[in-house]
Amino acid sequence: MADHQLFSFSLEGIDAMVDRLTRLENDLDRRLEETLTRLALKVIADAKRLAPIDEGDLEAALTVGEVKKAIAGMYIDIGTSPEVDGYAVVQHEGFRKTKSGAIVQMMPGEKTRSKPSHGGYMPGKKFLENALKMNEDLILQELKSVLEGE
Repeated sequence: MADHQLFSFSLEGIDAMVDRLTRLENDLDRRLEETLTRLALKVIADAKRLAPIDEGDLEAALTVGEVKKAIAGMYIDIGTSPEVDGYAVVQHEGFRKTKSGAIVQMMPGEKTRSKPSHGGYMPGKKFLENALKMNEDLILQELKSVLEGE
């Protein structure tokens, strides 16, 4: 007859390990939310300095949303308040299409031209895109630090 050795293990401490993992997850979520919000506020502050100011109040319409969780991770919306979306898109892209289908290029007005450059970019079109470009390295560095637990 073959000797049968019994294999046994204990689940003692599993509750403590699950609790610790839950705390780690919650801490990571909190740090990610704080970092995403801080970075989004920085991008919007830069976008305001780059936004055209000839008509309307595009600077005041730039907003940061709440951090949202999705299956694939977390995200935060930045952009403009809905009531100015049409105007903001025209200003951001630097052109508009007339009813007849003609493309009209938007040129920065006197007030926009009087704003100083910021982060190597001139105020006017692509203000939000340029603010994101200005902060790309910072965003990647900050998120990497959070995810690596630094």
